[in-house]
Amino acid sequence: MTTPEQRSVKRSVRAGLVVFAMIAAAVFITFKAQTGVPFAATTTVRAAIADVHSLKVNDEVREHSKRIGRVAAIDYADGVAMVTMQLDGEVGVYRDAHAEIWDVSALATKFVELDRGGPEAGLLGDQPIEATRNVGSADLYQLLDVLDTPTRDAATRLVRELGGGVAGHARDLQDVLAVAPDLVQDLGVVSDALASEQARLPELLRGADRLAGRLQGRQQEISSLLAQTDQTLQAVNVDGGKPLGDTLDRLPSTLDSVRQALDTVRTPLSDTAVAMRSLEFGASALAQSENDLRAVLVDGVPVVNKIPGVAGLANPAIEELTHTASDARPLAPQVTRALSDLVTPLQVLAPYAPEMGQLFVRGQSFVSQGPTPGTRYARLGLAPGLATATGGLLSSGNFAQNQYPKPGEASYDRAQGLPPGIPLGGN
Repeated sequence: MTTPEQRSVKRSVRAGLVVFAMIAAAVFITFKAQTGVPFAATTTVRAAIADVHSLKVNDEVREHSKRIGRVAAIDYADGVAMVTMQLDGEVGVYRDAHAEIWDVSALATKFVELDRGGPEAGLLGDQPIEATRNVGSADLYQLLDVLDTPTRDAATRLVRELGGGVAGHARDLQDVLAVAPDLVQDLGVVSDALASEQARLPELLRGADRLAGRLQGRQQEISSLLAQTDQTLQAVNVDGGKPLGDTLDRLPSTLDSVRQALDTVRTPLSDTAVAMRSLEFGASALAQSENDLRAVLVDGVPVVNKIPGVAGLANPAIEELTHTASDARPLAPQVTRALSDLVTPLQVLAPYAPEMGQLFVRGQSFVSQGPTPGTRYARLGLAPGLATATGGLLSSGNFAQNQYPKPGEASYDRAQGLPPGIPLGGN
């Protein structure tokens, strides 16, 4: 008969065995999970591949980049790697199947990309996929082998210097990565702007190419210019940049003074612009008459030489004219008043200017030359009307008279008779 203590010990032993079995099963499943689902059906395929590089056992086997199995083993014989692949489940692999070694990333992690072929080619069976149908791995160093030695050396220096520059700037790199999404978005906007037709990026690149071509061979001049620029900047930075800071502090007031000065100059400049536009036609005419002007200046030299003598002879007359002008100065107000008084009668006579001109023309006809040369005769014809002789008591009948014609009516009366509204024999 077992005691309670013995039963408790047995229960503890059984519980310990169960826990141990569960731990062992979990460990087994964990390790087995690397090779697929435990106790699940699999399909084994072999492929001869010339170069697998860093491909390892348990690396993935994919089809169209989707995992379908793992690499179970890698054996080497006669310089060729025999890769044994274990596919999940019972799947068909056909004679036209082929395998390629692809990269997961630039860190040399590999996987097998398997194309199982088509049923029309028939099942592959236990035969391996021939090496001629497969594509080996291409590592990064092989890509770099395409570059020549100077280029590889320059790339090596670039990577080394980049690593040295990044070292110690982990926090800065984190900040950059934190704002990277915004930077990428801004980069997209900039890319769209550069790709637009308004940006004319091809022309910009061609212009940059022409500029680079023109700068070719002038490296020494550019180096000298940069050295001079460095000296200039060092001079600007003298005394810790204090003189420059003082100048910048005074710059706003100076700019205000300059603005006021420019506002003051604006009106004279506008007048100057108007004057220059007015002079434009004269300058054009002067340019067109350049040859004539040159001839006048050449031919005028003898005349200019005579000017001093003529001026000397004219001095007495000019002095007398000066005295005359001085003596005539008191008459200037009377002449001004006389001209002012003439304004009214001249305004009255102005409409009759054509008739006054005709008076002088007809006066010449009045004293026209006769049949004998040197002898002139005056012709005067009088035709008084009855109204004139009787003082207007009696009408002249059909004899038209207009004693006070308006401007322009005298010629009309002579050619056509009285204008409408003027009675026969008088006004």
